[in-house]
Amino acid sequence: MKNTIIAIAAMTSLSLFAIENQVTVCTQGDAQRKIEIVYPQGEETPCEVQYTKASGMQVLWKAEAQLGYCEEKAAAFIEKQRGWGWQCETLSAETTSQ
Repeated sequence: MKNTIIAIAAMTSLSLFAIENQVTVCTQGDAQRKIEIVYPQGEETPCEVQYTKASGMQVLWKAEAQLGYCEEKAAAFIEKQRGWGWQCETLSAETTSQ
């Protein structure tokens, strides 16, 4: 019983912390692209992968309940960008809030 209470308390305290959006900026010369995993409710799901370039922003993928889906898709897309010669850097939450 005591272990169950501790586990519930730990899970509750983790849910108090919102998940930060993950931002990766890719550059090539003067051009810049942004790949962002957005967590609209501050939790792992739902999520979406947004891709922003000079022509605008588009949502490439979304997930309502599948954990890790957006992260997997974004990571593969970032690697594809690198393969095309882009230099990509993932920014910390502290960097993106400035």
